[in-house]
Amino acid sequence: MPKIRIERLLLIIFILIFSLTLLPSLVKRFLPGPKIIETTPAISAMNVPIDTQEIRFVFSQSMSQEKNITFRGMRLRGQSQWIDEQRTILVFPLTESLKPEAFYSIVLNSSLNSTSESENIMKGRWGKPLNEYVLTFMTAPSDITQNRISEFKDRTLQDTDKDGLDDGLEAVLGTLSTTSDTDADGLTDYEEYCKYQTDPTSSDSDGDGIPDADWDERREYTYSIRTVLELKPPWSLEAMNDLFQDARLMGQAIENRAYSKIEIIVYPYAAPVLLPTAYPSQRTPEAFAKYTQPTIDLNYSPEMQAEIQRILSGATHTLDLLARLQHKISQMKLTVPLYAPFVYTYKQQGKLVVDQTFFESIDQEVTDAKIREALAVNYFGDSMFRRKQYGACISRARLFASMLRAAGIPARVSMSVPMIYYYKGTGEWKRLMKNLGNEAVTGSYAYEQPSVPNEVAIVGHSQVEVYLNNHWIRLGYQINEGPLFAGTDKVFIKIIDAAEFSEIDFTKTWSPTQWVKERPYRTVELSDQEAKYVSKF
Repeated sequence: MPKIRIERLLLIIFILIFSLTLLPSLVKRFLPGPKIIETTPAISAMNVPIDTQEIRFVFSQSMSQEKNITFRGMRLRGQSQWIDEQRTILVFPLTESLKPEAFYSIVLNSSLNSTSESENIMKGRWGKPLNEYVLTFMTAPSDITQNRISEFKDRTLQDTDKDGLDDGLEAVLGTLSTTSDTDADGLTDYEEYCKYQTDPTSSDSDGDGIPDADWDERREYTYSIRTVLELKPPWSLEAMNDLFQDARLMGQAIENRAYSKIEIIVYPYAAPVLLPTAYPSQRTPEAFAKYTQPTIDLNYSPEMQAEIQRILSGATHTLDLLARLQHKISQMKLTVPLYAPFVYTYKQQGKLVVDQTFFESIDQEVTDAKIREALAVNYFGDSMFRRKQYGACISRARLFASMLRAAGIPARVSMSVPMIYYYKGTGEWKRLMKNLGNEAVTGSYAYEQPSVPNEVAIVGHSQVEVYLNNHWIRLGYQINEGPLFAGTDKVFIKIIDAAEFSEIDFTKTWSPTQWVKERPYRTVELSDQEAKYVSKF
């Protein structure tokens, strides 16, 4: 055979082998990737029934068993499972009811958790990964709240004494609708019904001769947790006393005068009465005007105000307003922050200061441009709203508070710390947990004890608080999120709030160097107490 023919034959064989090698990747490139073609509930749905039995995803093709599923709103109780052999239908059977007036977000193939296709991600029939898919929805109000909304629309809802309890409820409770403290015991009817579960018509609910307002007597009709914190600034005793907490100063810690010892009683199952009030609202009381004004971080522009008004067009009451703004946030993109702005950013002499401690601790040089970008999508309310991006809970709280203020609703941001925060191997966990009898509140945060600054995990939770019915209500992923984070068992203790949160400086005690040397807070005593008596409620 001529040499030239042999060379051609070898070339053809080489081309054929090369083509066969490339064929799978070429085929893979042109074959369709997996998509989600249907969900239950529908994406961005509102007023989803709280008795929904399952969350369902239907895929366009068979999927791999690997899953990358995260939650960015309220947590779901249940285990995901494929219900067909082809693995095209993924279901979350729910083991408990959804929470009312809550925001849920389920993320498949989260881009924040996956850096390459080799990681544990969902892939389709031909090995193509599913693009990040985010299912968000809002649940309906509870039956009680819906009844109050109906009464509001019928103009029969009244709160004569403006104590936060409607006259119809006061008639059922036997309290007076003309005074906020029927039994004159120093605890308002609202507090006794919503927080302590004591009898608002009797100053001594259990008849033992000690008034209900006594520090310990308040705990006898509902479950509560007693914790003692050693806490460095910033904190505020006034802020630590709210619907979910009672707090009092015990004195300075003996071994370090920088700490203050504070006793806190947490009422994790307290719940406000949610009364719809007219929107647009009447004139804001002068004392709360500062909570509607733009600040350096909770800022809003005329353009943002106009867009907020468009979103709220047709809204007639405040509970509808909250649901609409929460829904708007659900349609925005979560952005991983370059750093935690609330810890390293504060206002000084009217200007924003970014502390460089964090960058130094991880031996990283960061340009001013990167810092400005991080602030734009994590810190300033107006730019987050405009760019439809936000970061962690503190960022979300700032965004939500800015939107509320732009709507003329008093709002502020608060900071909480975990009830139990400990390092593994130090013995704190066993010592503290042995005095807790209720497993429903045993969630905690645990980390390896750090040896260098960049191993430190800053742990805190931030919420927006809105002033409704003459009371501050904590909002997170649920109206009345309270101290239990996003439907989990993790209890958080509120330590501070502010009309202008940028004025709160955490850098002196929450910076990495300070954190490693000595934590800014720690739980030194912990116990819980079940109700001694059955509440009439």
